[in-house]
Amino acid sequence: MALQANWDDLRLLLAVSRRGSFLQAGQLLGIAASTVSRRLTQLEVALGEPLVERGVEGCWLTSRGQSLVEVALAAETGLRRQTAAGLSGVHTELSGSVLVSAGEGFSSCVLEAASRFTSLHPRCSVELMVTADFHKIVRGVADIAVRTTHLGEPSLIYRPIGRLAYGVFADAGYLKRFPGVTPATAVNIALLPPLDMLPQMRAAKAGGLDRAQISVNAFAVQLESVRRGMGVAVLPRILAKDLIELFPDLQLPDMEVYLVTRPQALKQAHIKCFFAILEQVLLEALSMENVEGCLSGGDHEYRKNNDAMRTQD
Repeated sequence: MALQANWDDLRLLLAVSRRGSFLQAGQLLGIAASTVSRRLTQLEVALGEPLVERGVEGCWLTSRGQSLVEVALAAETGLRRQTAAGLSGVHTELSGSVLVSAGEGFSSCVLEAASRFTSLHPRCSVELMVTADFHKIVRGVADIAVRTTHLGEPSLIYRPIGRLAYGVFADAGYLKRFPGVTPATAVNIALLPPLDMLPQMRAAKAGGLDRAQISVNAFAVQLESVRRGMGVAVLPRILAKDLIELFPDLQLPDMEVYLVTRPQALKQAHIKCFFAILEQVLLEALSMENVEGCLSGGDHEYRKNNDAMRTQD
């Protein structure tokens, strides 16, 4: 049966795949959870097969629903490219510098956005401050910030991007030397205070991952230690592509990701253009993480991830 799914249908399914429940999907889209449920039910009836499995802990996609999410992701990417192109105008007309504040875990996304942006606009530049102690956006120190907390400043624009998922990871060489490793026997590459108080770190410790022989004060050093085969660590999946995830039953809390700026900053064409490009890059990165989570069996199994960047102003 041919499905006449428009973008509104697809974005509903995409929101459910990203948030894992009708309630949170509705919050993301600014509509009631009952509306999300009703419209998806109508879509399932039109299609003749279920798209979403409902459960007490949330919902997850069927194989058919997953195939439609992939279509939705492609459509979203196309729409955002059109938006970015529209904001770009005549490439050579834009000039100016954009100052971005982000944690370590988001630096690769910011750099990718900077590459796309400066390729389109050679007269523009991007300054990236990689820091866990973000500068005050409200005071105009930075133009744009990537955050994992919503501080509720009424003068700022918070654009929700998705959830940052984490897990416990190790290098193949470490697992070869220590086969059958468990949370109790694994050598944990821990973080020093105050980073050790992040929700993901506390959850991992409560789950038995508390044997730490090495502690560091930076996520980049933690990641490098794991890649050297020195132990295991709680890491964002977005950075752990070449590592092996362990202990799938150890659930770690997700972090919401926001792109934050000031209304005054978006009045500047070059900042507005970069904001759109960075939003697209972050959505692409986080969407891939969430799609993989759906394929592995449901939203609550995204394996609630670590916070590679404590975003507090």
